[in-house]
Amino acid sequence: MQDIKDMKSIVSLILSVLAGMFLYADDIFAGTNFFVSGFYVVSDVQVGDTGRFVDSRDGNSYRTFKVGNQVWMSENLRYSKDIPLGTTKSNKPHVYYPNGNAENVELYGYLYNWYAAEVACPNGWHLPSNSDWKQLKNAIGGDNAGSQLAIKAELWNDGALERTPLFGKSDYMALPAGSFDGKGYGNFGSFAYFWSSNEYEYYSGNAYYRYIYYNYAGIASNYSSKFSGFSVRCVKD
Repeated sequence: MQDIKDMKSIVSLILSVLAGMFLYADDIFAGTNFFVSGFYVVSDVQVGDTGRFVDSRDGNSYRTFKVGNQVWMSENLRYSKDIPLGTTKSNKPHVYYPNGNAENVELYGYLYNWYAAEVACPNGWHLPSNSDWKQLKNAIGGDNAGSQLAIKAELWNDGALERTPLFGKSDYMALPAGSFDGKGYGNFGSFAYFWSSNEYEYYSGNAYYRYIYYNYAGIASNYSSKFSGFSVRCVKD
């Protein structure tokens, strides 16, 4: 009987130690991204990690993530195989180097005018609509959704975006690639612009986009000339 009591005491001690370890780990990782049984826990949103997608057209590989009922690319598109490089505005598909520098493409992806953005996503993926963007924002939640979508504070100009405690928690990984206005480059380090597939209803020469900028924690919407060069994120069909 004494041996049984001793065994029960040992088992109880082991269970207590394990419980303490889990509580300690929870304290360490609270508010950070960590991988558990196929999921990332990001603030209060559970985001399933779907791994990586390889674009068969050019071999580029993209990290992806699931949020709500959507699967998004976590990196800006880098496809340019059949899209000419542009240096001026055009009403035909063109790509542009972020800040005019080819070395920026690997990290920031290309900038696309709207005509290129409409055809650039691979089969099975599409340029997000206003509705897709709304779903993403609602799934992330909160007034600081822009901060949650951004990453790498050192690449952003100092401002309200990076000062929220949830900066970088969504796995969307937005970077400040700036824009091309048809004549020159601007806002590199300050703004991340992303095309929407929706045309502006009052003028067919414009289309909607979403943007995140360094001194605001939310996500904003506007419209611009289709000549503009913005980043592209693709969402799975």
